[in-house]
Amino acid sequence: MGTWEQAHDNAERAQLRCPVCGGVDFEQQEGRMDSRWGVTSHRLVLMICLRCRLVLQFSAGRGIFDFD
Repeated sequence: MGTWEQAHDNAERAQLRCPVCGGVDFEQQEGRMDSRWGVTSHRLVLMICLRCRLVLQFSAGRGIFDFD
């Protein structure tokens, strides 16, 4: 299972480009998405394009009953 730090390090190595506008400047945020019944949660790294505000979602791991 990945950590926020591992996801951040992986994001820094690759050059991300927005598929809509071609922008390369992004704001990074952390998020969480729960399953329908709340049993499983998915940790996400959200990269928001500063040019067109498109939100790209990347998995940062999955946890069961992971409430931090």
